[in-house]
Amino acid sequence: MLNGVTVINIREYLSDGNDGGLGEDELSEILSEFSCTKNPDVERFLKNSSIDFTKKNQSVTYLVFLNADASLVGYFTLAIKPICVNAEVFSNNVK
Repeated sequence: MLNGVTVINIREYLSDGNDGGLGEDELSEILSEFSCTKNPDVERFLKNSSIDFTKKNQSVTYLVFLNADASLVGYFTLAIKPICVNAEVFSNNVK
């Protein structure tokens, strides 16, 4: 809990319901309540892509809930992408 909010990884919701999670349908319902009028792409990503990206291990999304009324007030997503560097072109000092 941070300053009146709770942050939850959506992986906690994406279980089949047998291990304590709510499941994908319930998560989609929670996400459907989110609105971002200033940037529709932000809203669109959360509602249409965040679950699939998490299931494919391409990213992970964290939901931010207001503690006072448990409303979804925001989210952030971290991309999971390895970076490959060809070390042959660098000197030993740079490596």
